[in-house]
Amino acid sequence: MYIIKTISKNKNNSAEKYYTYRMMESLRVGTKVKKITLLNLGSRFDVPQEEWATLSKRIDDIIHQRACLFELDTSLEKLAQEYARKIIASKAKRDLEVKDENGDGTHMGYKEIDTRTLKSLDPKSVGVEHIIFETIKALQLPEVFKTLSFTPIQINAAIGTLTAKCAHPSSEAAAHRWLCDQSALGELLGCDFSQISSNALYRISDTLYKHKEKLEAHLYTTQKRLFDYEETITLYDLTNTYFEGEAKAISKAKRGRSKEKRSDAPLVTLAVMLDSSGFVRKSNIYAGNVAEPSTFKEMLGKLRKTTKEDTDLLSITQHPLVVMDAGIASQENIDYLTKSGYEYIVVSRKRDKHFDEDQATPVKCNDKEEVIVKAQRVINEETGEVELYVHSQARELKEKAMQVRVEDLFVQKLHYLKEGLGIKRRTKAYEKVIESIGRLKEKYSAIAQHYTISVTKDPNGPNAIDIEWKEKPSLNKKSEANGVYCLRSNNTTMDERTLWKTYTTLTDLEAVFRSLKSELGLRPIFHQKHSRVDGHLFITLQAYSIIHTIRYRLKKRGIHHSWNTIREILEGRVRITTSAQCKDGAVMYVRQSSEPNDEQKRIYEALGIDPRAGVRSEVYV
Repeated sequence: MYIIKTISKNKNNSAEKYYTYRMMESLRVGTKVKKITLLNLGSRFDVPQEEWATLSKRIDDIIHQRACLFELDTSLEKLAQEYARKIIASKAKRDLEVKDENGDGTHMGYKEIDTRTLKSLDPKSVGVEHIIFETIKALQLPEVFKTLSFTPIQINAAIGTLTAKCAHPSSEAAAHRWLCDQSALGELLGCDFSQISSNALYRISDTLYKHKEKLEAHLYTTQKRLFDYEETITLYDLTNTYFEGEAKAISKAKRGRSKEKRSDAPLVTLAVMLDSSGFVRKSNIYAGNVAEPSTFKEMLGKLRKTTKEDTDLLSITQHPLVVMDAGIASQENIDYLTKSGYEYIVVSRKRDKHFDEDQATPVKCNDKEEVIVKAQRVINEETGEVELYVHSQARELKEKAMQVRVEDLFVQKLHYLKEGLGIKRRTKAYEKVIESIGRLKEKYSAIAQHYTISVTKDPNGPNAIDIEWKEKPSLNKKSEANGVYCLRSNNTTMDERTLWKTYTTLTDLEAVFRSLKSELGLRPIFHQKHSRVDGHLFITLQAYSIIHTIRYRLKKRGIHHSWNTIREILEGRVRITTSAQCKDGAVMYVRQSSEPNDEQKRIYEALGIDPRAGVRSEVYV
């Protein structure tokens, strides 16, 4: 075993030459010596020539499981282990395979081995990668990448990046290390990710984003075809994410109201339109200070502006039912929907909610058949809209708890101010007390408006001598309204239950954003280039589409796990090499995936995926 250096020519420029390196082996075949290439080391092999013999000897020792007589440098030992693994894998592909009796695999027959030499080598995770890769194939993404003229390296980089984002959310550099060192995706894909630079993963996000419209349309139509459903409901909402760093070079990085209470950092906003099944129809990226209602017309316009090809593919209804929450449901947007011929269901912004228990209809019961949500349907004579007043027991308990907590804090602060009037070094000056109460009213505005507060000033001095407060009757009305919200719609044919059930599909969109943020590493953003920010957000959304396809299929079979739970169930499955010394002095290597446990089998069965992850290979050295 030895290393050689050869001169190669650039295919595009024959005058340009460069060096490549190969690991070779000489074998005697009859009277002749045949030279075999064991491993291509590429053009970036930078081990000094004086260490080539040492490296070659160590690789040969590792493969034949001979003890090392002297200690190598750490980096050289790591390289030797890596090259030994690759040579064993390549030998397994080259060696003559003997079909087993069923003709559906390979084996080497019975071998006598020394059980004391059994070793388990090179474990790499394969469970979650397997279902992601099979889903990527089911969504026909590799075929789409080919139609977009992606090179083989770009296709592998795209699949690797999407899989890493789903299975191991992290930076591109960390994703590259994971693909090279920890994941068996390369074995499933037939790709050596160590031969793909981390820069290729950075660049592929830019490339994917350039084809954003085609990829979104393809995924949505493929998902509709896979699950064979008709969709007429559109859900719309926004979220934002923050940057680590100042992000001065990014025009969309603006200060705004952060949904994660990070208004100290620049933000960027992601807008998403989904159907009621949670599949992405359209998305867009806006500046961090964008107003939610202002984005709506643009996004809805994009949904309608489809080419004939897109229309044939998407089969989108011309006027779907649009569902929005109160933040986006401005009167201007509602007027736009009406003028454009859309039906809508939105949360009303009106403060007065006159819920009549006697006029309400049950729309949801618990497992014990107890009514937990009621709805009262009213026609607004001025607008002709349906107003649905909904009372939820769960929401009432939550709002009551929040109200009591805020009210207690507010009253405690008032008690603190009042007690301080008689304590040394506490606020006593009348003007300062008034100022402190003003700040309390501003901080606890939701509850302070229901209290009357008076401050008595010392007639003989500048200090306050008493603070008194009293609840207004309006506080009781506020308590009565806990758990009540109002929906408005221009659809007058739906009954109470259908109207309410249709609106609750909006919670699927909220689950999308939770998944994007917590499970897929949407935030924070570390990139400092505009294109990389767009690519990062788009890759995350594409990963969500893959994950949602998996979860949607599982839900159809009664498995309602979160994505984190699915990853945890599958993470124990690995591809591993078992080696042993044979009686004849050779070494046997068997590379295969571990057997799935019952819970893992249940997931494979529900997804319709063959549980055999990767090819079983054997080599006899």
